[in-house]
Amino acid sequence: MKQFVNLFRIAYHGSEFHGSQIQPDVVTVEGILRKIMNQLGASNPKISSRTDKGVNAIGNIVTTKSNLKSQELVGKIIEELEDYPIWITGFSDVDINFNPRNAEQRLYRYHLFDTETYDSFSKTMQLFVGKMDFKYFTKLSENDINDTKRTITNIKTILKDDIIICDIIGKSFLWHQIRKMIGAAIDVAHGRKTTNDIINALEGKRIEFSMARPEFLTLINIEYKNINIQTIKNERIMRYNYELTKNNSLFWKELQ
Repeated sequence: MKQFVNLFRIAYHGSEFHGSQIQPDVVTVEGILRKIMNQLGASNPKISSRTDKGVNAIGNIVTTKSNLKSQELVGKIIEELEDYPIWITGFSDVDINFNPRNAEQRLYRYHLFDTETYDSFSKTMQLFVGKMDFKYFTKLSENDINDTKRTITNIKTILKDDIIICDIIGKSFLWHQIRKMIGAAIDVAHGRKTTNDIINALEGKRIEFSMARPEFLTLINIEYKNINIQTIKNERIMRYNYELTKNNSLFWKELQ
């Protein structure tokens, strides 16, 4: 029987999960998807971007293998997801060798409400643009030998409706990297650190910075070469299933 590689674009409300990656004894995005996809005869899912506990997504990517084309499988998955805060917003059939981790770029968005720090925060965030070693802007032990160099291609910060919106674009990111970067810029804006502290940390000096809260971070989009994702809308996207705090309102606004 012929097998297909199915790609799905997913959204989820991060406060409901202990992160995206499967973990024992806690509810995760991958855990829910694995259970449902296995029930439908599909393989274990592969998620493009791992997100921390509390981090939202409206554009993460997951792939699986099945004997159905994506257009046939997507409706079955949507039905099984009815009781979970996970939404499928797009699908595509992809090549057998497609790896969802190998994206062209990823876009993350962070919301801040401390608008009086806008000028300082915006200027400080530009220090992170380019290819740099983010060893001290991630969570790694001394024994880790991972390559901690990453390239950030663009950071755009705007002030809109009394909210600071910060978009960060890069091909890939380290664990906690974005939240550490945001936290460092907030530290500078409030006088707890200086821009020289950030420069020195990027040049290899160990300096501790704050880590920004996860619930205001959203994975907006992941792009690939030559992949056309068909957008879908279903009634679950339009439902307000949760009491809407200020941040939840932003999540729903992005999703719709």
